[in-house]
Amino acid sequence: MVLDEDLKLIKEILNGNVDSFNIIVNKYQSLILKFIYNMIKDKEAAEDITQEVFITVYNKLYMYNSKYKFSNWILQIARNKCIDYIRKYKRVYEANIEEVIGLASKEPSPEQKLEFKELKTNVERFINDLGDIDKQILILRYAEELTFLDIAEIMNMSESAVKRRYYKSRDKFKAFFIDKIEEVKGV
Repeated sequence: MVLDEDLKLIKEILNGNVDSFNIIVNKYQSLILKFIYNMIKDKEAAEDITQEVFITVYNKLYMYNSKYKFSNWILQIARNKCIDYIRKYKRVYEANIEEVIGLASKEPSPEQKLEFKELKTNVERFINDLGDIDKQILILRYAEELTFLDIAEIMNMSESAVKRRYYKSRDKFKAFFIDKIEEVKGV
């Protein structure tokens, strides 16, 4: 089981085994990097923050509470590092479409490209207009595919509060999207 494996590695790290820490880094590095990139949209900064996360994990590992999932604990550290970064630099970079979406083997038509670009722009506009907490919940839910319980743990919120905010954001998006469709149709 993953949880038992993590606990074994953590115990070994706390007893001075650096190789076990390298295993933890290799296991969680891509998850953390992807999460951070989705939050701040800057590849180099995401890589730097990911390093900071693992330094913090190493230095604070003794504080980890084994009744929670290790992945949630490390994502919580990553979330806090992102918040610190955003506060410090007061900006979130727009993602470059080539970095976010792999190009399909079949080239889309110019009309499809334009429709996709407009849709992507509208979705990004909607997400960027959300508050930080709602944005983080959506990223954890869709990009990281976490459960509401895991998100609640990471965000230090109750599961019902996470669900409430998630469904409220989803309903706002539906209304936003319907307005955009009506705008296009000229209704």
